[in-house]
Amino acid sequence: MPKAIKKRDIKKITVKEEGVKDIISHIMDFIRGRKKTLILLSSVAVAVIVIFAAFKIYTVSLAKKAYSLEIEAANYYYGINLKSPLTEAQRWEKSLELYQQSLKLKPTPVVQFYIGNCYYKLRDYSNAINTYIGFISKYSEDDANALFPLVYWKLASSYIGAGKNDDALKTLQRLKEFKKGTFKGSALFKEAQLYEAMGKPEDSQKRYEELIKEFPNSPLSAEARLKMRNKEQMKKQTP
Repeated sequence: MPKAIKKRDIKKITVKEEGVKDIISHIMDFIRGRKKTLILLSSVAVAVIVIFAAFKIYTVSLAKKAYSLEIEAANYYYGINLKSPLTEAQRWEKSLELYQQSLKLKPTPVVQFYIGNCYYKLRDYSNAINTYIGFISKYSEDDANALFPLVYWKLASSYIGAGKNDDALKTLQRLKEFKKGTFKGSALFKEAQLYEAMGKPEDSQKRYEELIKEFPNSPLSAEARLKMRNKEQMKKQTP
């Protein structure tokens, strides 16, 4: 005997459909109630994206302008591709001006280093010293590792130019210690020259001897030997 077909409970189905409709109705009411908020949030999101994009474009533009000024400054510094002949002082003054403009747009270790160099070449030792000290204070050895020994070297030279020999010797001592003595030979030679200029031949002799002992194959050691030999000959010739 065939099974009787159960009749669907129409009442239950109707109740479920009405429940779904109620949920959808509530959702639509919620959206309508929050419409202004959603529009505001969307507007804010779009504004943030536009501002970020504009800032990115502006930053890239500044970087390009700064780099262009840096290249132009380097041309004046080294006397390359100049449209008209200039004296060295005029070139360095123009180079300094352009490097300063570049630094304002995008500060970099290289640009600040060359600003110090321009001051040094113009014999403005006070500003050169301040620029190099500012470099050391601002940047870490990780940021500008290759430039640090050059900065110490130029700082010591600037101190010498300004007649601040004690500060120069302290800076050369720091250079001797830099990177476990990698630049010690150059610093020793500079110290020997400075002591010689200060009228301290014994201290100068000690630095030359230390240089020859620790770096016997260095070209600076060869020059130190020559200087010591000349001094010995002068002593023998002196009655």
